[in-house]
Amino acid sequence: MKRIFEILKDRKNTDTVIAAVTETEGSVPGKTGAYMLVGREGRIYGTVGGGKLEHAAILKAQELLHKKENMVCLFDTADIGTVCGGKVEMLFYYADKELADKGTAAYDSGKPFWLMLPLGKGRAFVSYSVDSSGYRFKDSKYYYEKFNYDGMVYVFGGGHISQETVPLLKRTGFRVTVIDDREEYADRSLFADAENVICMDYGSIDIDINENDYIAIMTRGHMGDYECEKFALGTAACYIGVVGSRAKTEYINERLKAEGIDEKQLERVTAPIGIDIGSRTPAEIAVSICAQLIKVRAEKIKNN
Repeated sequence: MKRIFEILKDRKNTDTVIAAVTETEGSVPGKTGAYMLVGREGRIYGTVGGGKLEHAAILKAQELLHKKENMVCLFDTADIGTVCGGKVEMLFYYADKELADKGTAAYDSGKPFWLMLPLGKGRAFVSYSVDSSGYRFKDSKYYYEKFNYDGMVYVFGGGHISQETVPLLKRTGFRVTVIDDREEYADRSLFADAENVICMDYGSIDIDINENDYIAIMTRGHMGDYECEKFALGTAACYIGVVGSRAKTEYINERLKAEGIDEKQLERVTAPIGIDIGSRTPAEIAVSICAQLIKVRAEKIKNN
């Protein structure tokens, strides 16, 4: 979503509508949370599923563009001639440069914020004060969606796998902090996509991590992994993953058990990290890690 705000800021013609998939039912191409930016010239950025559904959404967005209106629309795929059977609810809202400026600033603040969208005529605006534990909902007057609610991915280790993983995490909407105990690897020039790059001894990690944060451990050896995993298990992180062989995992687990960490605590750790796709190279491993974090994030959203 931040990328959409950035594109809006750069557009000279600010007449733009954002289309967002809010609910789906059945077998449909669009997925909840998908976004598309539409101008008078057609689709500018993003996708809500492609094909006939997306074409219908573009036409609806352009219709609303002239009226400068916001609307929730339900598309039945049978009515638009697709072979899949299902329904897609989409939210369309007029977006101007003021919204782009405020949305980008809200993202940059690092604080969770809500986008409040009047149904019908009215300007969308940013709010920090909506009281809700969910991520999106609507009432008779407004549609509400929360952003910046997700936590930070803390990547321990600045080696080859991290250097492949961090840009991919950034492109898929994660905020990233990289930590390494070596100055030459805790180097901003290696991690332009990270929000923070920190040089810190693994034996004395001092970082506040909450239940929305993720931990990905990929240090250069057994000792670094052990120290970082021991720290991670003392946090409320929603995800802990460790790169490494099963033999290394067993070695670290036995050492942690000897220090009083029980099996139930160790079950919080995903090792080896990532989804099993037969990955071998650092770039392939990065894809598997990112895919797993996307899945964890999606389950968090679904459960709220």
